Amino acid sequence: MAVRLLIETDVFSQLKTMSIAFLFAVPAVIGAITVYFGTESQKASRLFRVSMPWVTVFAFLYTTIITYLEATICVVMLLPAFMLSASLGGVAMGRILERLKSKQQTLNIFLALPFLFAPIEYQFDSPTSISTVDTEITINAGKETVWNNIKSVPAIKDEELQWSFAHFIGIPKPIQSQLTEERVGGVRHINWEKGIRFREKITEWKMYDSFAYDILVDHIPPEAIDKHVEVGGEYFDVINGGYKVTEIGKNTTKLTLSCTYRLTTKFNIYSKLWADFIMDDFQKVILSVVKVRSESSYPLTPTKNY
Repeated sequence: MAVRLLIETDVFSQLKTMSIAFLFAVPAVIGAITVYFGTESQKASRLFRVSMPWVTVFAFLYTTIITYLEATICVVMLLPAFMLSASLGGVAMGRILERLKSKQQTLNIFLALPFLFAPIEYQFDSPTSISTVDTEITINAGKETVWNNIKSVPAIKDEELQWSFAHFIGIPKPIQSQLTEERVGGVRHINWEKGIRFREKITEWKMYDSFAYDILVDHIPPEAIDKHVEVGGEYFDVINGGYKVTEIGKNTTKLTLSCTYRLTTKFNIYSKLWADFIMDDFQKVILSVVKVRSESSYPLTPTKNY
C-alpha cells in the first residue's frame, strides 16, 4: 500500500502502476513479506510459500478497490500476474531463509526491489503492438436481413444484451449506432453507456457483403472508464474495424466482426492476452444482438438522435 500511495503522489515518478516494477516486483515483495513473518513451521511448508501470499495479495487489491485507488477492471487484470509473482516471491524468500543467517538483510533486499528495478525500466520506451480480433457468429437469416441489422443498430434494450465478462468488470455497454450515409465517407455514430461516443468513418463499402471503418473518439467522460484501459489513451486504442457477411447456406449467414487495436505497455505479451479476451467477449455481445434481431425479423426503426 505504501508503494501504491507513493505512485499516487508521483514523488517517485519513475515508478508507475503500468510498469513491470509494479506488476511483478511489488507482488513478489508482498509474497516475500508474507513468508518472512510466518512461523518456522509455515516457512518450511511449500504450500504456505505458494498459496499464503495470495491471501495478502487479495487483501491488498481489495483495499485498492474500496479506497478507489484502482478500478475493478484493473484489479481483475492485475490479479493473475500478482498471484504468480507473489508465489514466486514467497518461494524465493523461503528458500533464502533456509540458507542465510541475516534474515533482516534479506527482507531489506526484497523491499528495495521495485525501487531498484523502476529506474532501469524507466530508461526504455514502451513498445507498441498492433493486433486484430475476429469474432464470428452463425445467423439463421439471409444476407440482406443481417446486413440491415448491422449497418445501423437502433437502441439496444438491457434484456437484449447477454451476460458478458467485459461488462461484469466495468466495460460500458453499447446503446446504439446510426449510419449517416451508405457509402465510403459515411459515418456511423456510436453511443455507449456513461456518455461515451465514437465515430466510425466508413473506409470500405460493399453492399450486402462488407464494410470497414476507422474509429475516432468523440467523447469519453473522465469517470466513464479507468484511464489505464481508456480507448485513445496512453496504453490502449482501437484503430479500425469492420463487418463481413458471408452466405453459407439457404437463409444461413456467417457474420464476422473485426477490430484492430493498439497496445503500448512494458508488458504487451501479458496485456494482449487480456485485450484479445475482452475484445472478443465484447464483440460476441454485439453479434448476439444482431443474431437475435435478424432471426426474429426485428423491426428496424432507426433513431435520428446521434
